[in-house]
Amino acid sequence: MLRGIYQFFSLVRKHDNNKVIIALYRSNELEGNLKYIYDELNKQMPEAEIHLVVGKNKMNLGLFKEIIMLSNAHYLILDDYYLPIYLIHPKRNLKVIQLWHAAGAFKKFGYSTVGTKFGPKTSYLEVVPIHSNYTHVYVSSKKVIQYYADAFQMSPMNIFPLGIPRTDLFQDEKEKEKIKKNIYDDYPFLKDKVNILIAPTYRAKGDQHESDEELTKAIINISDAINDNLHIIFKPHPYMDKAELNKLEECPNVLVTPNYPINEWMLISDAFVTDYSSSIFEFALLKRPLAHFIPDVNDYVHNRGFYQDISVISDGEQLYDTTQLIEWMNRRKKHEYFDSSRMIHYNFDYTDNVSERIVTHFIRK
Repeated sequence: MLRGIYQFFSLVRKHDNNKVIIALYRSNELEGNLKYIYDELNKQMPEAEIHLVVGKNKMNLGLFKEIIMLSNAHYLILDDYYLPIYLIHPKRNLKVIQLWHAAGAFKKFGYSTVGTKFGPKTSYLEVVPIHSNYTHVYVSSKKVIQYYADAFQMSPMNIFPLGIPRTDLFQDEKEKEKIKKNIYDDYPFLKDKVNILIAPTYRAKGDQHESDEELTKAIINISDAINDNLHIIFKPHPYMDKAELNKLEECPNVLVTPNYPINEWMLISDAFVTDYSSSIFEFALLKRPLAHFIPDVNDYVHNRGFYQDISVISDGEQLYDTTQLIEWMNRRKKHEYFDSSRMIHYNFDYTDNVSERIVTHFIRK
């Protein structure tokens, strides 16, 4: 029925070469890759008619409205899963641009996880062919094209290693200073602290869960053992359970971030800890200490899996228990330098003017 509605409105509505739809899913606000591409589109296509859509990704009546909106659009821009585009047969003149929210290729996702505990069931894929119909996919380097081709079940010819748009922030000195001032104005107590940014990856629940480890529990357990001059900035994954965050907020040396994108928090952070979040690749661009807290790495490998070994893609120290985590954190200093050049070279082909490069590319190609 949805396909029929899309086809009908595609016939009766005139195609609009200037119509752009940006689908928000991970946040209700325009941020990250989508924000940088939005700003660049306004520069290169001032005539563009840009519509922001908050996708619920559920089989509900809202899908009808979204599909009708798509019927005469020329561009659809995503950075995550977007259900409506998988349910239709798009017109040839619709460019479906997937920016994907993760740099590099770390954890397996999409079709790469079929047959694993984490992955989608084949019965679901028969109804919803996830990650289908992309015409342009932008990734951080040539090395990862093969992995995205597998995850999206698409031709490598439509995957382009032009970079991650939000990394343009790290090249903009004026904007960086403005953001740091704003954060320090809001949280002045962070200015003289050694700030350690902690950002866990998404942990599936129920039958799909990868392991029983939770980074939040580890932080609660160690918060009393870290030095007084340290402060933890905890950036939760967008899908994290609010009950877990409430427990963290009780720790006096932990700030659970209510605002600002993660790349902006990186600017005032002296070190970074994650388990398996690809944000570590972007933090590497700042050349500051980084680490992986991975006591459950064996469970994770067997239940979901990685595209590449951690030691190949990351120079971050690998920590396997809370004792190691405490020791690593307590060694950190303010403005500490860490040489992540190898890691940057491995994971990125471009780190400057990325948004301009990508918009120019999909407008012309």
